[in-house]
Amino acid sequence: MTDDHDTGAVRVSMRDIYAEVQRQGKLLEKIANSLPDQESKVEDHEIRIRKLEMRMWQAIGGFGFLAAVMSPMIAVMTA
Repeated sequence: MTDDHDTGAVRVSMRDIYAEVQRQGKLLEKIANSLPDQESKVEDHEIRIRKLEMRMWQAIGGFGFLAAVMSPMIAVMTA
């Protein structure tokens, strides 16, 4: 039997869809396993942020000390 109306259509069965979903799932799992561990990345970022905060407070303290020392010295020099 020949088909006089060949439209070039493709027939996809449920078996084909199921096989493709399974293949995609395995690929996704492989990719997820190759990514770095998120907990270690978060901990690394926390350590870096804490160091930056500590340096910021040290700088604020240093500038505060300079302001406290330089203010009277400038007042004495200009008087």
